[in-house]
Amino acid sequence: MPVGGGVLVDTPGNGQLLLTQPVAGTVKAFNPACPHQGTTVNPPTAGEITCPTHKSGFDPATGAVRTGPAPKGLTEIAVTVTQKDVLLA
Repeated sequence: MPVGGGVLVDTPGNGQLLLTQPVAGTVKAFNPACPHQGTTVNPPTAGEITCPTHKSGFDPATGAVRTGPAPKGLTEIAVTVTQKDVLLA
């Protein structure tokens, strides 16, 4: 995953996580459900995570809401990185 980019990954139990790499060597994970209506957000492009339904924007480093209508940011999920694997903490 390139710096500034991200990817949606499947998790056990039919869930998904949004992984981002805001800076080299740092991986963040978020619940990809937009807090506004639950739509799965898109991975970051041009420095922002965007909800395709109503265009809420989120910070890829923190998940904080930048533009609404989302009432709050994305929920961060604790992960650890070991070599090439990202594991739920």
